[in-house]
Amino acid sequence: MIDKPTDLAKKLMLEAENVKIAVDMTAGNGHDSLYILENIKPNMLYAFDIQEQAQTATLEKIGNRENFHFILDSHANVRKHINEKIDLAVYNLGYLPGANKTITTTWKSTIKSLEETLPLLSDTGKIIITIYPGHEEGKIEAEKIEEYLSGLAQDEYVVVKMDFINIINNPPYCVVVGKK
Repeated sequence: MIDKPTDLAKKLMLEAENVKIAVDMTAGNGHDSLYILENIKPNMLYAFDIQEQAQTATLEKIGNRENFHFILDSHANVRKHINEKIDLAVYNLGYLPGANKTITTTWKSTIKSLEETLPLLSDTGKIIITIYPGHEEGKIEAEKIEEYLSGLAQDEYVVVKMDFINIINNPPYCVVVGKK
């Protein structure tokens, strides 16, 4: 049973095909990065986060691997670090669990990251975004991201929103973006 968006995101990750290059756009505590490395097995996984605490937690969880590179920078600067085709990009928005909840992803950096990532997406590439509208910044981020994604050309991209409709208090949900 899929009872939370992170479970759904993992199921969606498993459907990604021929993943050579993957990017964890919000490394956090390293859970998604580890899942991608162990289950998707990309040739290279890049992971972004702006917090040193996230870098420490992720590197402790993953260790030293030839196919993993942590980037201590905003995902908004993806083109500064990656210029190859991306087969899978994963965003788990919000704040770092167990850390300062006032440090969150923002709609501006997330949309800039999407603008930089979409042109890099391979023909079979997917972007999976877990969105948390249950806190103020998350609500604004959700609205702005949906507004941005709804404006993507329908002859170029497919955007699917998967929501938990019987859960109260603005539950998290997933959005998947793929090329047509």
